[in-house]
Amino acid sequence: MLLAATLAACSVLGATGAGAQTVDPNSELGQFRDRRTAGMTALDGGDLATASQRLAQAGVIMPDSPSVLLLRTQVSLQQKRKTEARKTMAEYLGRGYVLDLARHPDFNAIWDADLEDQLASNQSGVGEMHVTATLSGFTLTDAIAYAPTSEQMFLSHVRSGKVTALTAAGSRDVVSFRPGVAAYGLGLRDNRLWATTAATRQTKTYDPKLTISSKVVVIDPANGQILQSFTAGDDRRFGHMLMGRDDLYVADITHGEILRLNGYQGELQVLIPEGYLDSPMGIVENEEAGVLIVADFVSGLYRVDLAAGSMMRILPPDNGSTLGFSSISRHGNDIIAIQNGFEPNRVVRLRMSDDWSQIVEVETVLRSKELSQPTQGLVTGDHFIFVARSQWDNLDGQGNAVNPEPAPAVIGALKLQ
Repeated sequence: MLLAATLAACSVLGATGAGAQTVDPNSELGQFRDRRTAGMTALDGGDLATASQRLAQAGVIMPDSPSVLLLRTQVSLQQKRKTEARKTMAEYLGRGYVLDLARHPDFNAIWDADLEDQLASNQSGVGEMHVTATLSGFTLTDAIAYAPTSEQMFLSHVRSGKVTALTAAGSRDVVSFRPGVAAYGLGLRDNRLWATTAATRQTKTYDPKLTISSKVVVIDPANGQILQSFTAGDDRRFGHMLMGRDDLYVADITHGEILRLNGYQGELQVLIPEGYLDSPMGIVENEEAGVLIVADFVSGLYRVDLAAGSMMRILPPDNGSTLGFSSISRHGNDIIAIQNGFEPNRVVRLRMSDDWSQIVEVETVLRSKELSQPTQGLVTGDHFIFVARSQWDNLDGQGNAVNPEPAPAVIGALKLQ
C-alpha cells in the first residue's frame, strides 16, 4: 500500500511527461530506470537489502528523483533505521518537494517540527508576478514570442489552432492552421514568425484518421502568410524550439530527439538521436552559441558541446531539482526555468558556472497560487514574460475539456533582479 502511495505522490511528473520513445539501456536515463525498477521489485518482494542498494544506485544517477527519495525513506523505515529515513526525507523536502502526510502515515514515525517547517516553506508564496494579460474562453495558450520594437506579443492557442498578436491596443489573429493543427513553439527572426506545428487531439476538429506531418513554418506576422516550411517525416511531433544565434533547434517529442536547422536553411538534421532523452522540452544556448542546455522533463538538464559533439547530464545541487522543467531561457549567464512538473508550480533561476558545466545554485523566484500549469516563457531585458496559467489543467485523462469556460489563461511578467 505504501509503495503505491509513494509512486502516486510523484505522479504529477510522470503524468506530464510525454515520452513514448525507446531509451538506450546504457544511457544514464536507461541505467536509472533499470536500478529504480530493480529496487521497487526487491521492495515489493520484501528484499530490503537489495532494494536499498539498487535505489541508492539510482539516486547516484538522479539524486533529485522524488520517487527514489521517498522509496529510500520507506526502505529505511522498514529496516528500522529511523535516522537514515529522516535524513532522506529531509533531502526530499530540501529539494523543494511536498507531500500529503495524511496519505503517508508511516512517515509520521520520523516527522518533527523541522520537517514540518520545511514542508510549510515549500508551499509558501515566493516573489511577485505582474499580470500583463488575461485571455477569456478555453484557449489552451502554450507558446509565446515577443517583438520588443513593436511591443507585440505572439501567442499560440492549441484549442483553436490559432496564433494571435497581442498589443496594448488589443488582439488580432495572425494565422489559423489547418483543422486539428496548432503551434507548440514560437520564435521571431528578421521580422518573421517561426512556429513548430503538430496535430493533436487537444485541437478542435482534430481527425485521428488523417496523417499530418509536424512542421517548422515561417510566417509573415503582418498577414499570416506561410512563406516556408520544413519537415522531417510523418512520424514526428515537434514541440519547443530555440531560435539560436546561428541555427534553429527543435524538440521532437515522439522520438525524444533534438533536431537542428543549420543556418536556418536546408534540411532538419538530428543533433541528439533517440535513446537518451524521454521528453525534451526547453532548449537554450550560451552567449557564445557554443553550448546548449536541453531540459528533459523526466531526467533533467543536459549540456551539449556543439564543437566537441558531446553531451553530459548536469547534476543538480543538493538543495534543488532540475526535473519537470517545461521551459528554459537565458538571462546573462543564468537560466530561468518554468517548473510545472511538481506542485506548487514555480519559476526558478539556475546560477550557472561560467562554462555551464555545473549548477551553482537553484533559486525559486516565483511560487504562487496564481500559477497553473505554466508552459513557456522568454527573457526580454530584465523581465521574464511567460504563460502563467495555460488551462492545460482543464483537460481530463482522456484529453477532454472539464469545463467549457475555465478560468482565463494568464500571461505574467517577473522583474529579474
